[in-house]
Amino acid sequence: MSQTLTPDVQTAFLNTLEQLLQDQTQQNPLLLDGDSVDQLLKSKKIYNAYYDLAEQIYELMGFQLEQSAAFQYSLLQRILEQGRLPIYISNVENINSAESSQPLFDHTQMMQNPNTENDALESIDQLDFLDELYLSPPVDAENEPCFINDCFVATPLTTTSLLLSSTANIDSNNTDHKQNNASGKPNHEVKMVKKMPHFQIPNARVGQDYQARIQMQYPVKEDVLICSESIKIPEALGIVFDDQAQQLQGIPLQAGEFKLAFQYKNNEAVQAWSSGEVTFIITADPRSLWQVNEPDSNEPYQKAHSDHQLIQTEHFNLAACSQRGRSHEHAGTFRDDDFLIARVAETDWSVLIVADGAGSASYSRQGSLLAVQSAAKTLMDYLEQHHPHLDLLLQQWQVGSDDEMTKSVAQQIYKDFHDTFYKTAQVAIETIEQEAELKQVAAKAYATTLLVAVVKQCEQKTFISTFWMGDGAIAVYAKDKVRLMGKPDGGEFAGQTRFLDRSFAQQFASRVNIGYYDDCEAVILMTDGISDPRFETDAGLANHEKWQALWQEIEPQLQQPHPDQALLEWSKFFSAGHHDDRTLAILWNKPVSVDVEGVVHD
Repeated sequence: MSQTLTPDVQTAFLNTLEQLLQDQTQQNPLLLDGDSVDQLLKSKKIYNAYYDLAEQIYELMGFQLEQSAAFQYSLLQRILEQGRLPIYISNVENINSAESSQPLFDHTQMMQNPNTENDALESIDQLDFLDELYLSPPVDAENEPCFINDCFVATPLTTTSLLLSSTANIDSNNTDHKQNNASGKPNHEVKMVKKMPHFQIPNARVGQDYQARIQMQYPVKEDVLICSESIKIPEALGIVFDDQAQQLQGIPLQAGEFKLAFQYKNNEAVQAWSSGEVTFIITADPRSLWQVNEPDSNEPYQKAHSDHQLIQTEHFNLAACSQRGRSHEHAGTFRDDDFLIARVAETDWSVLIVADGAGSASYSRQGSLLAVQSAAKTLMDYLEQHHPHLDLLLQQWQVGSDDEMTKSVAQQIYKDFHDTFYKTAQVAIETIEQEAELKQVAAKAYATTLLVAVVKQCEQKTFISTFWMGDGAIAVYAKDKVRLMGKPDGGEFAGQTRFLDRSFAQQFASRVNIGYYDDCEAVILMTDGISDPRFETDAGLANHEKWQALWQEIEPQLQQPHPDQALLEWSKFFSAGHHDDRTLAILWNKPVSVDVEGVVHD
């Protein structure tokens, strides 16, 4: 009964502590000093956590683990088969004694001297068996499994199995558990607990159709016959047991963890029913977890949570909307996105702008507003003065042609818009810097993206010139083709983007594009709150099928009496993992109708 752990087991245990406690950021030894480590060695709960951790891992991953051949001989499987080790031993006087010079994990002292019976049952604490968890070496001829007191003990003796087997061997030399030990005190019987049959069933989710069978996972993985009358399911759960299909089914109505007890047989030939229990977990609908909180009313730059706008003309319409994202609702912060659409009076020229304020910038909601307003003013002033000149140039541009005249016109128009967009970006930056100076903060506190499209729409032809700074998307959509007017402007690291600042002049020409098309159905601008869930990656933006799918969602909204409001409602769609602000601006052609005599009507 006084047997101690072998030196190699103690070494393995100390190595485990070193791995757990070592400072990984520096080439330093343990974070704790020697006295602290000794205190850890004296904890009688450490040994017990082996089984606790193994049990939790199996609860979460049992099905996957059972599919792995490596699991069959793994340390995890052996721990699970071993089960908990209730230990009843006397000699309590030395436990946690400051006068005791022998470390508790000498370490059978821990196993010999629990304060109470419950303490002894507490657990075999977390040592690092994780490195060995999946790929422990298979049992070979020299390391055949054996049984001690009807409990499975496997070798080779890894750190965990050494500890487990040492407890099992405490009474291996004393078959008479009632006899006295060397001190004359009676030995207490060491009891081994066998693992009960274990069942699993897949998790369900509130509001989603569910069908699944209860399966036995231990001692063997197999389907069992459930007595339908024996299983009791809360009535308000929305789930019933189908006796014929032998499965739980229905649409869960509430989230939670439910213990379902039942009677079962391994096969119909068996006469007696056995008792079983399974944990049935129903997760909440993610949408129900989002809160709607209001920002502090004392914060500067108060901003509406949503906005929308509609402009209707004879040949085309413009609409835009912006909706505060769920992440901002939950955090009680403002919408950072903004937009502006405008038409030059008595012309076919329009401006569409969207901006996405940086979530990490304190006043980006104002930065996006200032950017779209200043950009719109600069561009509208330019178009009001120069649209006659631009119209004359476009009259010489033969759509689809590459003749010298068209090339010359295209070059001239590109230069005009290149210079105009350069001025537009400059003015927007200066406007933001002036506001930052008034607020006495850095200009980056107003960081924002800026996506702009200048469009002339007439006679079923569409001219477009764009400036693109940041993520999101600008595209000319047609049934058979989609033309991206640039590309997302990523930052140094994944998930980042570039914002409008003094560095905009770098590679500026690549941010400006022009095009003239005779098959355009719509010009679409969006922030990444829409482009990310609908296209997922930058490569996805080039996927025509994804654009078609998006158009199938958007087009019905454009047919509504109030397309801008319909688009705003549409923009509230739920997409797991995508909860940013959503802003959309769109110009689309009115359909051309033809009567029975072939007369075309606009």
